[in-house]
Amino acid sequence: MIRRTFLGLLFATLVSSAPVFSSGRSKPEPNVVINNAVSKLDREVSNDTEASGVLADLVEKEFGTHADELKWGLEQKLGWGDLTALALIQASTGKSFAQMVGEDAKQNFWAYADNAGMSGEKMARSLDDFLKRAERERNTRIFDKLRASRRVHPIPDLGNGFGLFQEALDFRHIDVPQPTKIHDVPGELAKGGQ
Repeated sequence: MIRRTFLGLLFATLVSSAPVFSSGRSKPEPNVVINNAVSKLDREVSNDTEASGVLADLVEKEFGTHADELKWGLEQKLGWGDLTALALIQASTGKSFAQMVGEDAKQNFWAYADNAGMSGEKMARSLDDFLKRAERERNTRIFDKLRASRRVHPIPDLGNGFGLFQEALDFRHIDVPQPTKIHDVPGELAKGGQ
């Protein structure tokens, strides 16, 4: 019974050329990806006090945003997710943050970018890549703090040297002076023994 079910499943897979165990997931909508990245960037800053400085540096380097634009956005109480999305749109359109906020870009970044002639998929991918870069920066800072707070002595490389040491220990056991097996069975020895 199990074999017949398996063969039927295999046959159905080959005939339909579709994966049998697919998850049924499709790519999320760009608007969902954008909103997810914006909220995660906001959460990134709320969990870490030093994250705002790191994000400011990343936004300036990645999108070429001027510090005075970021300062204006922070004075307007915009979150870092909103600031990052505005910086990405600004890099493509050249509009200032004040102009975009005045045009209500913050309500729906995807629709605003789409009306400005940007690709929603590219914007979603760029924000998602930026979020991953920000997370890597955060993790790097955490590990650097851990390394600095603890004195970690370097461990010697035991790669090939350890193998040679282990072989030396094994060979030392081979050179035992007395025999390890004694056969008390009477009879002739094989191959011309005496």
